[in-house]
Amino acid sequence: MQDIEQALVAFFESVAQKDISLLNKLKLDQSFCVDHERWYFTLPNLYAFLQHENDVFESIDYKQFRQLLFNCPINSSTKQYEAEIIITDNQHKVDKSNYALVWRKK
Repeated sequence: MQDIEQALVAFFESVAQKDISLLNKLKLDQSFCVDHERWYFTLPNLYAFLQHENDVFESIDYKQFRQLLFNCPINSSTKQYEAEIIITDNQHKVDKSNYALVWRKK
């Protein structure tokens, strides 16, 4: 599970650092919206994307992924790159809520 956690943190760090290749993949995916201030996502869409993006995520089911996501130090990791994860539309169910990685202005 540690490899999966590292891959998840590395993924969010890459997005936080505005990795051009990764942002282009996210922009091409119809499930996401990326603009100059933030990247919008839902957890089910993120899970599906990561399963296609990195084989390490094929070994866990969605429920394990969600648990890992909430127990992972993603926000503390992305803060060093002036970014954070926020809830943009709280539907009171994590699977239906919308989230965004927001790049703070420097």
